Amino acid sequence: MSVERFTPDELEVIGNFPGFGKPKRYNTPITPRENMLRLYQHKTPLWIPSPSEMATIKIDCDPENVARSPGNPPSRIDGYGVEWIFVDVAGGAMVKPGSPKVPDIEHWEDYVKVPDPDDWDWQWTYDKQHGALSDPTLMTGVTFGSCLFERLIAVMDFEPAAMALVDEDQQEAVHRFFRAVTDSRIKYYTLCKKWFNPDAVNFNDDWGSQRAEFFSKDTAREMLVPYVKESIQCAHDLGMYADLHSCGFVEVFVPFFIEEGFDTWGGQPMNNKPKLKRMYGDKMIFTHEVNLAPDATDEEVDQAVAKFMEEFGYDNLGYNGTRDERFRLKLYEASRKNYDRLVAEGKAVDPI
Repeated sequence: MSVERFTPDELEVIGNFPGFGKPKRYNTPITPRENMLRLYQHKTPLWIPSPSEMATIKIDCDPENVARSPGNPPSRIDGYGVEWIFVDVAGGAMVKPGSPKVPDIEHWEDYVKVPDPDDWDWQWTYDKQHGALSDPTLMTGVTFGSCLFERLIAVMDFEPAAMALVDEDQQEAVHRFFRAVTDSRIKYYTLCKKWFNPDAVNFNDDWGSQRAEFFSKDTAREMLVPYVKESIQCAHDLGMYADLHSCGFVEVFVPFFIEEGFDTWGGQPMNNKPKLKRMYGDKMIFTHEVNLAPDATDEEVDQAVAKFMEEFGYDNLGYNGTRDERFRLKLYEASRKNYDRLVAEGKAVDPI
């Protein structure tokens, strides 16, 4: 198979992607799945892929996904017995404040039971949801809720959870908790693979605030990294790629993210993403989000595309946070022409 040089008919709209906002789908020379897999396989993609070009689901039989979803009743209980309240103005759910489920981490087993995914109705979930992942032209993924530190926060509240990570008297109990959560996570990944066979799964754990990380590198190394690494190794052993969702100022942890085995990370813009891309771009895929003003001019869109190409090139995921279709269209064209240039210069990896 060979791909001709970019032609304007590639910009013809042939449909829509299934995700939020139903982004337009263009007349691309290869499928979005083929193109995105090229990126994950460290080949040169024909255009800069976007997370919006994937089909993803949250597993409906997971009690946490139900508890954190909008709708009635607004308050629901997850698999750990934690009560969540959906906050419409924030577009997400929070743990009901004032009554942490685990008042004493050293005896957490007396207050919560880590859910066993084997107990969930996977057949019902498959019958209900597998159609969302049935398009063979799209890469597929399964997304999850809170993992380790976020799960500790959910059962204890933030301040006691942060203290428990560093208090020598409590750390052994935290290790027991993380061990149980990780065992559940590994089973979760295994069942997702069995029933839905996704290309990728994610790991969701915020490690920082807007200004600083929540804990030191030494604490992360001792208390979190081994469990994360084990979970991601499981995903890879099952033939799935692993994406990290970790919000906040966490750039100091990027070497840990790479060591843990993550294929992609979509950190927030308070992290110096261009610098991190230069330092670690050969080891991990970075998702970079561009947010244009609602009244951005065509010239400003062109400038944003040029800046994106200069700072990130082609071997990353590009995401238009404001969903300005002009940006996505222009980025597609710019990256397609960039692919042609790389092929002509003999710099494209495994060209088509």
